[in-house]
Amino acid sequence: MTPDADTDSTQPMPFAVRIWFVIAVALLALTGLLLGRIVEFIDFSERAPFSLLGIFMMIELAALLFGITVALQRKRIAYWFAIGISFLPVPVIAGLPPVLLDFPPAAANGWYLLTVPIGALITIGLVAGLLRPAARAWFTEA
Repeated sequence: MTPDADTDSTQPMPFAVRIWFVIAVALLALTGLLLGRIVEFIDFSERAPFSLLGIFMMIELAALLFGITVALQRKRIAYWFAIGISFLPVPVIAGLPPVLLDFPPAAANGWYLLTVPIGALITIGLVAGLLRPAARAWFTEA
């Protein structure tokens, strides 16, 4: 083991990565809270044995769980998962609650007007922070 590799492993976690962990765990918690409604929402009839919402949610859950797991291990692939997961706040925060909680159209429009800009700001902040050299350098393991 070289001295450089030893200093890399003790490098503190960049602020952008810490914020990403908080957002990723919050998205995971929100998905878990809405999972019961997602299962109720999906029509398991013979005409529609699957739904696009169900497929999206399973892909989102898999990406979050795998991304958080490899990020905790500081794997290089986690960097790209972190950037990809950074784009999830808009559809999860803005899109899921109105659909799953049966918002009336006027309430859904107000929800979108409020949460789409918030989700977009979260996404822009996360991506900008993760594109910094310190955040990229933190994911060092092969």
